[in-house]
Amino acid sequence: MSAVSRISQEDLSNDEIDTRIQLSIIDAILDHQLPPGTRLVEAPLCEAFGVTRGTLRRVFVKLAHERVIDLQPNRGAVIATHDVKEAREVFEARGILESGSVKSLAAKRKVLPELRALAKREHALREQGNWGAWIRLSGEFHIKLSEANQNNIVSAYLRTLIARTSLLIGLYETPKRNSCSADEHGAILDAIEQGDGERAARLMEHHLGEYASELLTEATPPKEVDFTKLFAPVRML
Repeated sequence: MSAVSRISQEDLSNDEIDTRIQLSIIDAILDHQLPPGTRLVEAPLCEAFGVTRGTLRRVFVKLAHERVIDLQPNRGAVIATHDVKEAREVFEARGILESGSVKSLAAKRKVLPELRALAKREHALREQGNWGAWIRLSGEFHIKLSEANQNNIVSAYLRTLIARTSLLIGLYETPKRNSCSADEHGAILDAIEQGDGERAARLMEHHLGEYASELLTEATPPKEVDFTKLFAPVRML
């Protein structure tokens, strides 16, 4: 999880405090420290973050709205679980938008050196075992690829879908799996720069389709979490 320096609550607005807690929980999910079904117990979390129950519950409402957690009667907040159908539908929606996007870029024979560099950074992070950072950077690759088309409406839709799929990857994919997404990203860029729109679209559909078909096969069971230790770097003094 990315560490955030300790800081006094007096130096932060309520929105800033909420955002820090929200992002810390999402980071822990991306780093496989909070598997699906993990119960977020209020008392130790309040102690871990140094905040009141009111603050924590406000964050829970935001996370529930984004489908990061479920708020369940008699159980409270639980890291959300997702079924195969839902995951496939989200990736299918991405495939429809992104295959059209890369076709359009290929028609312009767009050269994308910034994305080449980003794919190399992805590969390095994966090799280093920096799982959460790799997931975030992979999502950023797809966002920037869409933005290269300069269609703000498509990019806005994709940001929402990519945020959801990044969480699904963080929740359900395991670091031991032999993923070659950086290589696949490179192949998509090759097809775009060569002006081969059909191949670029086919590669993108295959790339996203692999996740949709395999993502939920290795779910990690819930575990006991030491919230104080996990969230110590972001405790509000």
